Amino acid sequence: MTASPLAFGTFGFLLAVAAASDAAGRRISNRITVPLAVGGIAVQAAAGLAGAAGALVAVAAVGALLWVPWSRGWLGGGDWKLAVAAAPWVGLGSLASYLTTSAVAAGGLAAVAWVASGGAARRDIGANLRAAAAGRPLSIPARAAGDRVSVPAGAAFAVGALCAVLLGR
Repeated sequence: MTASPLAFGTFGFLLAVAAASDAAGRRISNRITVPLAVGGIAVQAAAGLAGAAGALVAVAAVGALLWVPWSRGWLGGGDWKLAVAAAPWVGLGSLASYLTTSAVAAGGLAAVAWVASGGAARRDIGANLRAAAAGRPLSIPARAAGDRVSVPAGAAFAVGALCAVLLGR
């Protein structure tokens, strides 16, 4: 992907706002995700029809791949929206890098959440990990409450998207 410095700066700014919003309040507004998605498709379309088609396929692939985690409560709706909205910027060629880097970042954030949570919350996290490994819905909601700290997965997707685009340039 070849984007102008202004487009790339806008991409980085929107990702930073989304990550900060997710970290602060576990909410990612459509006012962030819609311009992010439209901008990514526009940048790819500027490269030609193949770029636009690739952007749309990337959106569909990420949306489909993350649908199951979202539908089982393993991922929030804003996190899903951000992951899908960043996909056109990443493009098909860097999707594996995007998702892998996002997963590593989410793992790091999960470790921080585990350390920041209290004993009962750590037991809940263990129960959720066992449920996820068995392919069952989470037994305890993955929300912050009491001494439980949730993972801002949107921030992980923002890191993954930025890394994938920077490494893919």
